[in-house]
Amino acid sequence: MRKCTLLGMLSILLSTLIGLSQQSALAQICVGDCGNDGEVTVDELIIGVNIALEITPVSSCTNFDSNGDGTVTIDELLVAVNNALGSCQATPTPTPTPTTDPWFFQNPAPTGEDLFASSFLDSADGWAVGSFAEVLKTTDGGQNWDEQIVDDSVTFFGVKFVDSTHGWVVGESGAIYRTLDGGDNWNPQNSGTTEELAGVAFVDAAGGWAVGTSGTILHTTNGGDSWAPQSSGTNRDLNALTFVDAQNGWIVGAAGTILHTSNGGANWSAQVSNTGSDLFAIVFVDGMHGIAVGDSGVILRTADGGGQWSAQISPMVTSLFGVAYGDANSVWIVGDYVDDTGEGLILYSNNGGVSWTPQDGNNSNTLYAVNAFDAQTAQVVGGGGTLLRSTDAESWDLQNAATTNELFGIAFSPGNTTQGYAVGDFGAIAKTTDGGDTWTAQDSGTLEGLFCAASIDPQVAWAAGSNGAIVATHDGGATWTAQDSGSTVSFFGIRFVTGTLGWVVGDQGSVRRTTNGGQIWSAQPSSTGNALFAVSFVDDQIGWAVGDSGTIIHTTNGGGTWAPQTSGTEEPLYGVSCISSTTCWAVGGTPDATSPTQIILKTTTGGDTWTAQNTYCGNDPNQVDNTDCPDALFAVSAVDGQTAWAVGDFGLILATRDGSRWEPQDSVSTDALDAVAFVNSQVGFAVGGRGTIVKTMSGGR
Repeated sequence: MRKCTLLGMLSILLSTLIGLSQQSALAQICVGDCGNDGEVTVDELIIGVNIALEITPVSSCTNFDSNGDGTVTIDELLVAVNNALGSCQATPTPTPTPTTDPWFFQNPAPTGEDLFASSFLDSADGWAVGSFAEVLKTTDGGQNWDEQIVDDSVTFFGVKFVDSTHGWVVGESGAIYRTLDGGDNWNPQNSGTTEELAGVAFVDAAGGWAVGTSGTILHTTNGGDSWAPQSSGTNRDLNALTFVDAQNGWIVGAAGTILHTSNGGANWSAQVSNTGSDLFAIVFVDGMHGIAVGDSGVILRTADGGGQWSAQISPMVTSLFGVAYGDANSVWIVGDYVDDTGEGLILYSNNGGVSWTPQDGNNSNTLYAVNAFDAQTAQVVGGGGTLLRSTDAESWDLQNAATTNELFGIAFSPGNTTQGYAVGDFGAIAKTTDGGDTWTAQDSGTLEGLFCAASIDPQVAWAAGSNGAIVATHDGGATWTAQDSGSTVSFFGIRFVTGTLGWVVGDQGSVRRTTNGGQIWSAQPSSTGNALFAVSFVDDQIGWAVGDSGTIIHTTNGGGTWAPQTSGTEEPLYGVSCISSTTCWAVGGTPDATSPTQIILKTTTGGDTWTAQNTYCGNDPNQVDNTDCPDALFAVSAVDGQTAWAVGDFGLILATRDGSRWEPQDSVSTDALDAVAFVNSQVGFAVGGRGTIVKTMSGGR
């Protein structure tokens, strides 16, 4: 019935064009103007009817879909007819603001928020807290974590439980919450301050302390029903505290501050730390032996209750945020991301803190807190919701369902919206079989960084990365096998057009091709020594690669020869997406927190000319202005000559629906987004820092 109606409408529309009166447009675009030339032709009207009949996809002319619902209605066809009579406006205006978030998080799980503190009763039962009032609970040693609801949005920096029911969290703006039922319900308490509270300690269900900025110390004797200030004798920020009993406690803070009380806080006295570095954590295994850690790799140790603190040699000069004893000899320290290793720092001592050895967590996030239960077992929490556990005092296992490492590549096979792969730091691979509702970790067999991915069908995929690493699966990721790339350079881009034919590109202008699915990779002459960051092929012959210093190279013979093309920029180009032998986009720029640059280029001539395109994200939607979205772009994905998305630094997502005008989309991430893949005009994924995976099912609108 619907098809008959639409066919009848087409006959009427085409035979009575001249007689129809003009009507107002249903949307702010020129409905029916597929060519974006300010006119709607009879041929374009026929395209619109074919879309409405579901003969032709919406992507063939998205300007018919004025409300972005993925269909073309009779009303929209009528508007297109009236535009054909002369009412068309050539310049589109922004897409209407969606009423719900068009992009949503899928990973990390159970949370992507930074976790700053944790409290465990034993090796099984514990809580972790962090950004945006995040509270997690486990009763099985971290194998499973459940979110608990706190009606607030502040960041929590401290948590303490004294038994399975009584617990407190503290954080921004003087926030204190208490639970009497293990976290099922949290109720606010009146702290009497708006200072940031960085730590909390309780010795039983009644007696506790909280510390914070500007020398703040609070004390309660009734479980927090009331809090009273104690005099710290300093205005310096206080960052952490520990008590060994109701009388004896220590506090550490800015500029090497260490305070001690032997009377429950009635009096606090300064101890000599012999450092000017900020101190972030302190722990005592008994009344005499303790360790404090802080900025610049500072480790202090005492054997006399703090009468004398001695500096220990740290293997890493970076910020240290957490410390815990497993027993008198076994101690762990966790800290900041280390540039040399690319990991969040974990240090271990088996001699009570006299000497320290780094341990591999294979995780690229800063680690903020550690709890230890015995000489073998410890728990770590950190950035991006990272949850790590060791049961042998040596190796660390990720407890998140999928990685929290930075993700650099994502791949879904053509037309497949359910099964895909995301790859990243330290050989991380995450797989989904349900469109991203769940992501699970897979063993890549390598600790090399994986910077790009390709998939030709749901069972077959490749990933490539640092030091010439290439891994492949032919069984849906159940096993990943290393391939010999014949090179030690890092690869940043990969593209397969069949199950056997593919290319990788990387450092030093490296291009390598396989014709047998990766059993053999052979070098191709690229005509450049610049690093190449991305590659796109439209068939087995025609492809482009882009890279540093505005490099664009092009092949028309499967990479037998590559010819340079003029990009018109010296900025790095990080992403390229081509949809035909003539039409491609390339994106890039220089990432910088204060003065970034942003590049969007398009060719419709096979690269003979590349033209810069504009972004509209300022106060005036009709003016070219990227003031509010200036950041560098790292990847681009196009589904047709008019529809494409680009992602970049600080969670930036841009999109075009007309092939030339780029507008920002609402992003739920502030982490860098390093890769994007759209399966069709509606379903797309982006990945980036701290294991971020986001998805849209509405084209991001």
